[in-house]
Amino acid sequence: MLLICLLFFGCNTNTDYNGKKMVKRQSLLTSDTISICGSAIKIKLNTSTSYLDSVFKSYGLVDVQSLDSTLKIDLKYADTSNFLKLNVYDGLNTAYFPCEVAIRVCNAQFYLKQINPNYSLIIFDASRPLHIQQIMWDSLDMAPDIKYAYLSPPYAISLHNYGCALDVSIINTKTNTLLDMGSEFDFFGKISQPVYEWHFLKSGELTQEAFENRKLLRKVMQNAKFFPITSEWWHFNYCNKEFAAAKYKLIK
Repeated sequence: MLLICLLFFGCNTNTDYNGKKMVKRQSLLTSDTISICGSAIKIKLNTSTSYLDSVFKSYGLVDVQSLDSTLKIDLKYADTSNFLKLNVYDGLNTAYFPCEVAIRVCNAQFYLKQINPNYSLIIFDASRPLHIQQIMWDSLDMAPDIKYAYLSPPYAISLHNYGCALDVSIINTKTNTLLDMGSEFDFFGKISQPVYEWHFLKSGELTQEAFENRKLLRKVMQNAKFFPITSEWWHFNYCNKEFAAAKYKLIK
C-alpha cells in the first residue's frame, strides 16, 4: 500500500463540555503510525468509492488506517453479509472516527501487537450516519425486545452516530482467521452477551478458548480507554452520549 507522509495539524484543540481545554497527550502507537495526534500522519490512497466517504470527511472524521495501516477493516454493512442482508454502506471500505477516537483505536492495536504480533484488530463497524440508522431500524423485522437490545432507534441516537463507538474483533493475520469469540458478530442470542458468559462457560456452550479471546479483546480495548457493554462482546464505546453530544457533531 502506497503511503505518503505529511506533517500537519490534524486535531484542533477543542473545549470539553465544561469549557476546559482538551489536552493532547502522547499516545502509544505502533512504529508505523503517528505519535501525537495532529503532529504527523501517514495518508493512504483511498480506493473507496462510496458516497459515505464524502459524508464522513465533511464532518472532519479521520480514516483510521491513515494512522495505522496494520488495522484490518471489514465493514459488515457495506455488503449483504449481515443480519439485514442489505448493503447500507454503499460498498464503503474505510473506517472513520473523530481524531481522538481514532488515536485510541490505534492504541488498542498497539497493545494487542505487544501481546501477539500476529494478531490485529478487525473493525466491523465504525461511524454510522443517522440516516443509515433509520434505514437499519426500518429494515429490522424482529421482536421488539430483541430489536431494542441490539439496535438503537434513530430517535434515541447511537454512539455510532457520533463516531464514538465501534464493533471490533481480533484476527490472526498469519492464518487469516478470526479468533473464536463463541458467536458470530451480530448474533442475536444470549451467548453473544458478556453478562451471560459465566453461565455459558459453566454449561460448556462457551468454550474456555472463546472466553479467553473475549477477555483479550476487552483487555486491549479497555487499556485504550474504551468501555465494553453487557449485550454485545464486539461493541465498545469511547464515551457516554452526554459527552459525545457536547463534543462531537451528530453525523446525519
